[in-house]
Amino acid sequence: MSLFSLSELEAAADLVHRVLPPTPQYAWPLLAHRIGAKVWVKHENHTPTGAFKIRGGLVYMDALKRRQPR
Repeated sequence: MSLFSLSELEAAADLVHRVLPPTPQYAWPLLAHRIGAKVWVKHENHTPTGAFKIRGGLVYMDALKRRQPR
């Protein structure tokens, strides 16, 4: 049993992408060299809210608004 359907996931991603800019990602060449793989780090602290939690909050509030429009 899944927590959500693919269409629900896609709708949530669309909502988040409309409201928030992409989270910056930076290559870390020294770490990549050390472990022998490409390494990209997402800097959540560079987002407008400084945390990833805003995405879940947006999706939750959108669902709540659709269930109880008043």
